[in-house]
Amino acid sequence: MKRNITGALIVISTLCLDIISKYLIVANFSDFERVDYAGGFIRIALVYNQGGVFGIMQGYKNVFLVVSIVVLALMIGFYFYEKNRTTLFTVSMSLIVSGALGNIIDRLVPGRPGVVDFISIGVDGVYRWPSFNVADSVIVAGAFLLVIVFYLEEKQRKQA
Repeated sequence: MKRNITGALIVISTLCLDIISKYLIVANFSDFERVDYAGGFIRIALVYNQGGVFGIMQGYKNVFLVVSIVVLALMIGFYFYEKNRTTLFTVSMSLIVSGALGNIIDRLVPGRPGVVDFISIGVDGVYRWPSFNVADSVIVAGAFLLVIVFYLEEKQRKQA
């Protein structure tokens, strides 16, 4: 039960951070406005992503909405199905679920052309990572932690 509360708190806090950050970007940035930090390595600019992760398949907003909802349902089912829910597993799944919820909510906002992305890292003319948001960041962090969970479980199985 304690892990479920921890998971819920992670989902609520990171989802709120995602929603608030997207609201602030939309309210304070125009389509072509940007602010650069660290000599332009970190860029904050409003970008609407109508596709999937890293901007793939632009224009398929509804397809990605359906896929996101299905994946979210599968992740929640996987969480409750897992018998050995360690704290690390709970944290990783909570981050993934929170990020998925954040991007699903963003796709459902009436009149919004796509998911709000606003963080860009890189060097112009060399390489710039596709724009992302808080939800994308917590999904990646959660997935990374989930890989560690699976690695630790496999290592434990081999030792037994």
